[in-house]
Amino acid sequence: EAEAERKKRKKRKEEKLKLERFERGNKIDFLLYDSDFVSEQFDKDVVSMSCGGEATIFLYESGAWAFSSEIPKLLHNKLNGRQRTLPSPVYVSIGSQDRYYIQFKDGQSEWVGCNDMGKELKETKDRVKTVAFGEDWDSFCVVYTSGACVYKNVPHDLDKLLRQRDKADLTCVSLGPDGEYFVSAQNGKAWWGGMNAENIAQMKPYKDRIVFMDFGDNDSFFVRYS
Repeated sequence: EAEAERKKRKKRKEEKLKLERFERGNKIDFLLYDSDFVSEQFDKDVVSMSCGGEATIFLYESGAWAFSSEIPKLLHNKLNGRQRTLPSPVYVSIGSQDRYYIQFKDGQSEWVGCNDMGKELKETKDRVKTVAFGEDWDSFCVVYTSGACVYKNVPHDLDKLLRQRDKADLTCVSLGPDGEYFVSAQNGKAWWGGMNAENIAQMKPYKDRIVFMDFGDNDSFFVRYS
């Protein structure tokens, strides 16, 4: 009986993991710097992935991480010397101008960004779900696990979309260095804009299956879908 219970628990765990992987996107398509590195490093066990500037970074279920050479200096130093016994990173976002946000398993987080963003993150009682860095130093968007978001200096179309919807049901907002944006909501809907026609055409085959998108320099981007 104990054996049967153990098998049942194992099966439940496997199904939960499968669902988690499906929900965060178990496939990618991309146009990124260091494309060979990206192809090698991506797998369905990537819990968090971000690109910014010319860099890409991955965090894995095992607590490990991988990044290309151009990630923000302070983040590079933080991870490079980090002991594996410390709480592992579970979420990361990088932007241009050496901005980043990283959250660890124990709920601690660190970041480099504008003062308004720092003030927001220090004062909030809510748990952070995603952080995005936009075109200018003071352009950012924070989404909380409650579905609420706080933002400043984002593209006009995104501002309009968020005001019109006026709902605290978001799961993610991403921003790019040239007016790009991606938004997803708890009902599975997603919106994007500010991208060039080639990139939009590239993701057309799976446009209804997109769960996450991020943007780097010179129209570089990636899409996670299932």
